[in-house]
Amino acid sequence: MSVLSFLFIVFIPAAVSFITMIVVLCMQWMLEKEVNDKQPSSIFHLFNVLFIMMMFGTSSIVFHGFLLEGVNEKGWGTVSLYAYVYPLPIILFGYAAASRFFRSYVQPYRVLKKSNLVYINRKSKSQRR
Repeated sequence: MSVLSFLFIVFIPAAVSFITMIVVLCMQWMLEKEVNDKQPSSIFHLFNVLFIMMMFGTSSIVFHGFLLEGVNEKGWGTVSLYAYVYPLPIILFGYAAASRFFRSYVQPYRVLKKSNLVYINRKSKSQRR
């Protein structure tokens, strides 16, 4: 695999999906804050992963399939595998890790269920200054 193919198959779609992941997590947090009374809703995660996969696949097909003429050389099946099937496990694990990190970073407290206790998250040394 040449550097140009690696750039168009992996790096650019990964950058697009990383930016998309940040945007959808921020949008989910704002929607939960305004609409759902700050309660997490798991249905958003399904739509977020589908949207991230759509952005990764579309950018991969555009850059690899059309610019590098991967569709003419390898066919639609192989280009679709590179775009949607192969990156799915990586995006799922990456999204799971990113959503947990984002939730702990954005939410300043934790509420215990069936209790009146609220635990405030401790700030790191860089946030205290």
